[in-house]
Amino acid sequence: MGGSSHRSGVLSGAVGFASRGLVQIMLFGVTIVATRVLSVAEFGAYALGSLLLVASRQLFYVGPYEYLLKAPEQAGLPGACLAANLLQSGVLAGALALVWLATRLAFDEPMVSTILGLLIPSLFPVALTAWYEAMLLRGVRVRRYYVTTLVGDTAGALVAVILLLRGWGVTALIAQAYVRHLVLIVLYAVATGRAPSLAGRSGMAEVLRWSRARYAAVGLTFTSTYGGDFVLGILLSPAATGVFRAANRIVAALADLFCQPLQKIAQTNLSASHARNQDTGTRWLTMLSGVGTIAWAGLVTLAFTARDLVPFALGAKWVPAVPVVVVFCLARGFTLLDAVTTSFLVCHDRQRTMLKVQAITAVAVIALALAAAPFGATAVAMAVSLATTGMSLTYGMLVVRLSRAGGDALLELVRTAAPPVVSVAAVLALLAWAFPNVTGGPSILLRLSAAAGAFCLAAFAVRHRMLTAIGSLGHLPPVGPPTTLAPVIGG
Repeated sequence: MGGSSHRSGVLSGAVGFASRGLVQIMLFGVTIVATRVLSVAEFGAYALGSLLLVASRQLFYVGPYEYLLKAPEQAGLPGACLAANLLQSGVLAGALALVWLATRLAFDEPMVSTILGLLIPSLFPVALTAWYEAMLLRGVRVRRYYVTTLVGDTAGALVAVILLLRGWGVTALIAQAYVRHLVLIVLYAVATGRAPSLAGRSGMAEVLRWSRARYAAVGLTFTSTYGGDFVLGILLSPAATGVFRAANRIVAALADLFCQPLQKIAQTNLSASHARNQDTGTRWLTMLSGVGTIAWAGLVTLAFTARDLVPFALGAKWVPAVPVVVVFCLARGFTLLDAVTTSFLVCHDRQRTMLKVQAITAVAVIALALAAAPFGATAVAMAVSLATTGMSLTYGMLVVRLSRAGGDALLELVRTAAPPVVSVAAVLALLAWAFPNVTGGPSILLRLSAAAGAFCLAAFAVRHRMLTAIGSLGHLPPVGPPTTLAPVIGG
């Protein structure tokens, strides 16, 4: 049984990371095409216009989504969660329509409000997509989830690139969002074999009551994540926001390759364990150590190659984004913790505690960004990163306490991750000192090759620890019929 679980973990991790890797390559490709076709100001206008939609979409992946994943089997549960999502989409669309009017006054660039107005209707397909996704993952079908999202993201990326090259401008990026979600709805419906149903919708109030703290948390997280963009856009220019957001996307393209699969697998497994009243102990640390080792080494490599990689990939006009990329690489190393800690805290109903931490972080982000804005995008990146790193470390300490993780468990994480990560950093630092005048393509090739070699040698030395850690991603068997019927929602 243990061997089967180990193989399941390795296979699930491989499917997740391979799928996410392909998606990130495609999205990075869209970003490269967009940055070369659009001006810095146009890219910044799209970043500003789409920010509130990004936050609004995130609301559909907390609250009812999490409730549907973690709740024991209950009659009417899917319908109650779908009703909550549909109500939420209507409320958000109305609120954003008011924001759309305000943006026409707040920004000199009319393109910002135009982009926001075109994206508002996308909330309705997002509501249905999120519900279907939760239904699929409730059955612990993570591999099917990744195959489905790969197809949806591919369709959206292809449409975006084709339209960008045909001169559609930022409209191509808007079309990408609609195509992606429509394709996902069709594929999820086929995978789950069920049509949307509002049976049990009378239980919506209970779902929404549980979700209140999570909704507030998303708003605060949005402020923490995108507060710097707004401060730069308002106090400096959309171009400054464009540099800031482009740098963030470059780092996110790498970090999310590991964060998203780790978060999704951790959320699915921890939620399933909670629904069955199973203690997960320090499993979250084990999952983090295997994936984190690869992610941290990758972020170190990106930081050392950013000087040459950014202008090579995006063009010379994006050179100001290089120091911002380096700062975000460091910050992402800490926020990788969130991939496992947030799921653990939500499963243990600590959303109100999380809300307090996020509120402090949001205030700190805005205050520090305002203070740093006169010094440019790099200073704002440092200020925002300082605040978000504090939040991630606080979550980590909370989960260590809740899971009763002792020194041995934490030391095991260090023993697994330190050799490969430190080896990569040491080799790249040596190359930077020894060959300071090697630039451009040769520098990128040299550093990537050296980093890969150092990582492989060090990882081989700790291969048993890494394989054990990755094997911990193995899924639980599908949930069977409950032996005792839980209280009925909407019954």
